[in-house]
Amino acid sequence: MDAFMGSYENRLDAKGRVSVPAAFRAQLRDGAAEGAVSLVLRPSHNLKCIEAWPVKRFHALTAALNNKALFSPEYTALATSIFARAITVESDREGRIVIPERLAKRVDITGTVSFMGMGPHFALWEPELAERHLDDADAKMCEHEFSLPPGVFQ
Repeated sequence: MDAFMGSYENRLDAKGRVSVPAAFRAQLRDGAAEGAVSLVLRPSHNLKCIEAWPVKRFHALTAALNNKALFSPEYTALATSIFARAITVESDREGRIVIPERLAKRVDITGTVSFMGMGPHFALWEPELAERHLDDADAKMCEHEFSLPPGVFQ
């Protein structure tokens, strides 16, 4: 699976559905030309957006919990935070998904949805908040001189 890249906007329809951008659907299909796609939606821990994960990547992410003691406070906190508000959704044939109302309300999505590629997953935003987040990320990169580790292109 390649990275989710780019930013797109699509409107919610009268039934509360939104089309996942075609480029993102292609990634979710993992090479298949057509068909419905499944993804895990969950609120971000630290941003006012909804994370959208390919099901396989979500399970790979959560596999790290297997290294924690099952009934420890750390496991309980992580598992609750990761799983309790997560939901698996499937698109229709046209690539539309329904964003659960409780998630949409949590991040102020009402009419238009901004989709933002985040590498291994993508995020769904209220458009004005998405623009602010992009601006903030650019400013932080400049201010703190964030960079990738040396040797990335070797």
